[in-house]
Amino acid sequence: MEELKKSLERVKHKRNPHLHSDLHLLVDEVRQKFGETALKSKGSFSFYLGFFKRLGVQKVRRILAEVEQSDANDPKKLFWWKVKQEQ
Repeated sequence: MEELKKSLERVKHKRNPHLHSDLHLLVDEVRQKFGETALKSKGSFSFYLGFFKRLGVQKVRRILAEVEQSDANDPKKLFWWKVKQEQ
């Protein structure tokens, strides 16, 4: 039980204070899953945010769940293909 408390405390301290909405948290989560680190252009936070704003949190979560359940060789590529199909 103590280990769980310590683990939760570490997570609390690592939270980014600039992520203040569900949409921002989702963008951060997806970028971490796909290993994105770009600061500008393709793969950046604003790049993802632009697409996710148009689709909405629920639709992006649905697409992400579909990608996670699939047995894709490249989940990132499949995710962006599905995002493109939604537009």
